[in-house]
Amino acid sequence: MTSLSGRRPILIHLIGCGGTGSHLATRLVQLNTTLLALGHPGLHVVMFDPDIVSPANIGRQMFHEPDIGLPKVTVLVTRINQCTGFDWEGIPVVYPARYSDSPQIVITAVDTAKARVMIGRALHRNAHALYWIDCGNMQRQGQVIFGSLGKKRQPKNLKVKTIDRLPTVLDFYPELAEGEDDHQGPSCSLAEAIEQQDLFINPLVALEASEMLWKALRYGYLEYSAAYISLDPRSTRVLPIDPKIWRRFGYGARKPSRKTRTKEKKQ
Repeated sequence: MTSLSGRRPILIHLIGCGGTGSHLATRLVQLNTTLLALGHPGLHVVMFDPDIVSPANIGRQMFHEPDIGLPKVTVLVTRINQCTGFDWEGIPVVYPARYSDSPQIVITAVDTAKARVMIGRALHRNAHALYWIDCGNMQRQGQVIFGSLGKKRQPKNLKVKTIDRLPTVLDFYPELAEGEDDHQGPSCSLAEAIEQQDLFINPLVALEASEMLWKALRYGYLEYSAAYISLDPRSTRVLPIDPKIWRRFGYGARKPSRKTRTKEKKQ
């Protein structure tokens, strides 16, 4: 992934700062701190979310009682910058939003199929990002899909087989654009929120997304582009980067000239 290398920090747009997004923000702090220590230019993260902190968010998301009534992005960014000295940004609006620079990576952690489709279409239409990492979950299951927005020429490597495009969540699941919205509505209490999304599914999804991003930035390649997390039983399954396997999901990628890496993640 040579397009993610350079002398300037990688610009990431994190969309959604709720159950998964608030945990992702913390993981991105760890990732950035480690990259800087390794001599990498690091990350610059801009967070987008129009929501404010509610009582139902306390306990499941990375917020506390004094945060109630404040914009989620403002709370997270202020806390992160004060503790780390970073200059990350928080914009309390619905995405897509106007921003002066184009991100290399967009990470979505949104609640609804409608929002996911709207963002995906905007990303494809404007072609203003290189990669799209989508995080989603139900009550006790979740998934992370690391896709690319268009073809990215990869460096030739005799030891590692490469492919120039990774399917996005909309490539794998085009029915999202046609189905009913999966949003269950705002919760009035933590107890009600737990009935919709169990306590630890969001941090597990955030951890898997962070792990995939870490591998891409640290080692320059991925062995799998999708991961499926379950709490029943506790397990993580991965989808190897293999067009033959992708076709089972209905994604008709052309067969690459070289065999792709298919090593699976250890459970």
